[in-house]
Amino acid sequence: MFQLIGNSYYLDGLLCGLKQLNPNGGWFNHDPRTGWQIDTPPIDQCLKIYLQDDLTYKGDKVMELENYIKHYGADIVKITFYTWHKELKNVYPSLDLVWYPYFLKQHLDDAIAHKDVLTNNFNFDQKTEKFLCLNARIRQHRDVVFKKIKDNKNCLSSYTHRGIKSSLSDDWSVADYRDWNTKNSNYLTNTKNLLVASPLYNQTSFSIVTETRTTLPFDFITEKTTQCFLALHPALFVSNRNHVKILREWGFDLFDDIFDHSYDLVDNDSRINRLFRDNKDIIDKGLIIDHDIQTRLLKNRELYFTKFSEIVTVEL
Repeated sequence: MFQLIGNSYYLDGLLCGLKQLNPNGGWFNHDPRTGWQIDTPPIDQCLKIYLQDDLTYKGDKVMELENYIKHYGADIVKITFYTWHKELKNVYPSLDLVWYPYFLKQHLDDAIAHKDVLTNNFNFDQKTEKFLCLNARIRQHRDVVFKKIKDNKNCLSSYTHRGIKSSLSDDWSVADYRDWNTKNSNYLTNTKNLLVASPLYNQTSFSIVTETRTTLPFDFITEKTTQCFLALHPALFVSNRNHVKILREWGFDLFDDIFDHSYDLVDNDSRINRLFRDNKDIIDKGLIIDHDIQTRLLKNRELYFTKFSEIVTVEL
């Protein structure tokens, strides 16, 4: 089984894989040209490697995988790589890649542990037709999106790392988010942050979600997406191609009768513009959350709490 021991990740008792945390303290260095530092024990000691978090995609290659290929040579065929990304196999068909959505499972488990609090904090009682667009870390695609929505009177928004907070008096600062788990362990940081933002979700009818990445040729689905199911929000997703398609395959209602999700299948350079062009009316005028939509949103939340565990539970 996968274990977390100190700051080191172990698979079947053997230290393997890509590490962002340094076991001796601090963080391993990241080079935007060559990627994260990797562990390279002898091949017979490391036949399973866990690829953690945000891999470095550059020039049609994942630099961390390229570094493993370079190091292990022909022996690379003996290694099984466990990855957050379902579609990474499309980029490296010759490697043994297994989807291992540890991050999604971790956040699902935390949500289930706090199911009563989460269900009690999100409701339809104060809905308006406005939409929500929350942004934290600076990304180029978020700059593009924020420029489009910042003057939209139908939008509640934030962009924390640009110094733009939401209307909440207790909205989290950069330091609040950074320091939460060093002082508290009762919630994951992202779960607590969602609860803090619950008044914003309850006042709005849907979200424009700006995911972590938008130009990868494989998926990268984080809590930014799945929290919409907890918060009872339909959503438009600024993400990688096929993002909506994957969520639909998982069984979630993406409200295709309300949103035009054709942007999900278009090329990277036009996806954001297509999203805003094809959904202009609802972005400008808003959405009324009627009884039918409420029922469908509650079904999405229940699917997340129940059936989603079958999707994200993958044995090593």
